[in-house]
Amino acid sequence: MNRPSLRVAVIGAGPSGAAAAHTLARGGASVTVFEARPGVGGRTWTDGVDGFRVDPATQLVGSMYVEFFRLLQEAGGGALAVRSVGRDALRRRGRTHEVVYGNVASMLASGALPLTLKMRLGASYLPFLSRHGEVLEMHALERAVGAGLDRESIAAWGAREMGRDFVEYLAYPLLATGYGVAPEETTAALYHMLARYGTTVQIFALRGGAGGFCEALLAGVRERGGEVRLSAPVERVEPAGGRVRVVAGGQGREFDRAVVALPAPRACAVLAGSPLADRLAGVRMRPTVSLALFLDRPAGVRWFGLSFPRGEARSVAAVCVEENKGPGLVPEGKGLLVVFPTPETGERLAEAEPRRVAEALLPEVVEALPAVRGRIARAETYRWPEGWTLFPPGYLTGLGELRRVAQQGEGGIVLAGDYLYAPTVEGAVTAGVRAAEQVLKRA
Repeated sequence: MNRPSLRVAVIGAGPSGAAAAHTLARGGASVTVFEARPGVGGRTWTDGVDGFRVDPATQLVGSMYVEFFRLLQEAGGGALAVRSVGRDALRRRGRTHEVVYGNVASMLASGALPLTLKMRLGASYLPFLSRHGEVLEMHALERAVGAGLDRESIAAWGAREMGRDFVEYLAYPLLATGYGVAPEETTAALYHMLARYGTTVQIFALRGGAGGFCEALLAGVRERGGEVRLSAPVERVEPAGGRVRVVAGGQGREFDRAVVALPAPRACAVLAGSPLADRLAGVRMRPTVSLALFLDRPAGVRWFGLSFPRGEARSVAAVCVEENKGPGLVPEGKGLLVVFPTPETGERLAEAEPRRVAEALLPEVVEALPAVRGRIARAETYRWPEGWTLFPPGYLTGLGELRRVAQQGEGGIVLAGDYLYAPTVEGAVTAGVRAAEQVLKRA
């Protein structure tokens, strides 16, 4: 249905905001997007530096990202997705072992995992995932509550059911590297869901960087007459006599509806005093940093991501070799590493000077990749004040109600964010789509 008179503000141009704006514009609404940063993308933002395309946060997307790929196709960006070989590595006892995550045969054959753990994976864990497959659904993760999978952390579950090696060699590398969290603070249901999809997943990079997703969606918004305002931080969003008032740069504008697609702490700030803000008070996020190392030559390895179990490194969780990820990222003959700290190190360095970040992370990078010594031409630090969303044990119990209230909205204001589905790009995109659908439905 065409709604030319419906004026909607979308606050935030990350995956949630871009998905909401795209869906609203296709539904006929007049959309204005407000983004505090000078570029779009949020955690999928891609930075351009001297011919390099740097993804300082989001690296890859999985084939189970149904809404992500649907919207990318709708926006005409389907050709951006490039299949990755999935070749990665795990550091164990001072040695680097190649492994293809998502490929069960590769994981069982690799020297990355202890023999006892491999045996337990085949005999116990894969059958467990098969039995619980119906409740381990990314778009409805709260279903796992009824199966008792939200009562404890994956660290507690793993140590009891599979042994400590499961926690240290499987749960910790995945969670610390891709989600910025530790097993002890993560509901078992979230890890099981990721592992369930991981047994069959196909991995994709975006040509030219992860930021291409939001850029493609918002280009379509502009083509439909919408406005995307960059460097426009919003100070306040509030009901105003049946409409919604958005204050940015000291100037107020009124809209029929608003979608607040910000990380939970920032959403609380712009909604201060609103019952919606009170609902978000329990959502926890961890600030972090990432470090990009620009090399004058390629790193000289075959794999893309190197993960570190606990005990193998004090400060580094993963190193990503960007020239091995996909096309259009690294100039010919050059190299680029993106380094992710451990969850606790990232939080400790979140406000540190760039020199301190490099001093904390570089020694362990060079130890694992001695060939890059002397090849580093430049380093850049990227700060993420909100960082990663935590899904601790018990979080899913109230997730359905939080989602209902957030997307039902109040005073014409609807919320969107990964905290409503899963702490993934797909979770963020799904939240944006559902928020937009609610706005259009009630117009």
